Amino acid sequence: MGCLKSLFKKILFIALIVAFFAFGGFAFVKKQVNNYQNPSRNDFVKLEKDYGDFSSVSSDYQLSRSFNLFGYKKINAKYIPTGQKITIFDLKDTEKLSPEDFSTNEINDKINDLLNKSKDSFITFEDFKILQKGTYISKGQKVPYVKFSAKVKNVPFKNVTGIIGAYKTKNEKAKDYSTKLIFTIVDTKAFNPVIVSDFIRMVKF
Repeated sequence: MGCLKSLFKKILFIALIVAFFAFGGFAFVKKQVNNYQNPSRNDFVKLEKDYGDFSSVSSDYQLSRSFNLFGYKKINAKYIPTGQKITIFDLKDTEKLSPEDFSTNEINDKINDLLNKSKDSFITFEDFKILQKGTYISKGQKVPYVKFSAKVKNVPFKNVTGIIGAYKTKNEKAKDYSTKLIFTIVDTKAFNPVIVSDFIRMVKF
């Protein structure tokens, strides 16, 4: 009797899944995912205030968001003329990496540590090297950054250059500040630091 019950539940479950997709369930899910990832610019500005004020960002940058990656929520700004993408991760706290770390000698180790925790990602870094340290000014707030070079596996281009920067904000209803990590990486030949610096200067963090 127990086996029949279990079999019936499995059949019912499969039938429900088939019915879901047969009556437009896939299209519904696809629409919901697209609405989440690509909201209107007005909605994006209203809903992503934890990351900053994006109301002054040029229309040359397409704003979107993604589901959690390695436990971190992320939002994206794609520079439409070249396709270069800037990503901002919410690290949720300031212990893994903080803006203050960028002025210390431990910044290389801290960044490598963070990247190593993402080793199961599609892109794997090798020979990570910090080339330069600097600071962007965003509406009066300092955003420290490092420019880096690296080699990567599993992508058409091997030599890449990028920027990693950080700032702190307090998320809505949160008691403590969290670190937001700004990240961009492209083929070394196509790297354009102005795309990142212009974007950061337009955002009020």
